[in-house]
Amino acid sequence: MGNTDNTILSSEEVESLLESLYENQGDARKVDIIEEEGGRVKYYDFKRPNTISREKKRSLYKLYESTAHQISREISNYLRTAIQVNLDSIEELSFEIFKNTCSELMLINTISLAPLHGYGCIAMDMGVCFSIVERAFGGSGKAQNEIRKLTDTEIAILDNIMELITDKFGSSWKLYDEMNWKSSDSTMEPRYLNFVSDAEVVLLIDFTVKLEHSFGELKLCLPVSSMDKMLGKLLNNNTLNTKTGNSSKESTESLEKLIQNIKIVVAGVLDETNIPVRDIANLKVGDVLKLDNNITNNLKVSVEGTNKFYGRLGLYNSKKSIQITGMIKDSS
Repeated sequence: MGNTDNTILSSEEVESLLESLYENQGDARKVDIIEEEGGRVKYYDFKRPNTISREKKRSLYKLYESTAHQISREISNYLRTAIQVNLDSIEELSFEIFKNTCSELMLINTISLAPLHGYGCIAMDMGVCFSIVERAFGGSGKAQNEIRKLTDTEIAILDNIMELITDKFGSSWKLYDEMNWKSSDSTMEPRYLNFVSDAEVVLLIDFTVKLEHSFGELKLCLPVSSMDKMLGKLLNNNTLNTKTGNSSKESTESLEKLIQNIKIVVAGVLDETNIPVRDIANLKVGDVLKLDNNITNNLKVSVEGTNKFYGRLGLYNSKKSIQITGMIKDSS
């Protein structure tokens, strides 16, 4: 083996080599664009742009956390099963990177952002799509192992879900302006999306969808240029204050709609009495328990174990029934 001592460069030789390299490259070695702001140098990455302030991002988080809860309620009510939608992250990136973050196959609906200019899109994992379809057909909602393209029938079922989600995403801006977002087209291959250029900066709002037997991602992609006007209204406290009442009313109506079909236990209580344990132990078929209440007196009607109403025992269409005669004010 030859002598390697002469192959090791000294520190002076290394510095000389680097200086020569930089001189040949000129300004090309400056890979990041920098700008001076208040005497400080700020690096800017086109792949991960940061055009939205932290305050606006915090407002966006609050806005879409609330929207996620609304979508959970609406889809759960539609499919009559528990579905949980949670906000995962909010990022700014180029449209090209957004397409690269998507799976090879996803259900993607392009949406018109009217009255704003331009288009956005909503993307949902195929695993979640198959679970929703199976649940809609009366199954348990188990995910499929094989990921494939959706049939026309499956797309027709999922269109209703996507329209519901699109409506909630649009109405989430109701505090600031009236939106009329509608689905305009759909595809299953992200690489064919072209409603903006690849270099366009987009806002990516990422959600996690959890069903009983599966989970996956739900993505909302919005061009920052289209949303710039709305983002400027995020910190407008006056708008929030004047419309808080309408928001509370909407939440109340949504809650009332959700609980309309929930079943609860209602029972009529004839009377209550105290009996020694020895008497209970000696009870047999044919024994009669004497109560203090007369048959003509009002009975107590309990809802989920709590006394709520007074009522009279009777018959209705040959069936035993209780007619509500009053309310118990201090229910216990």
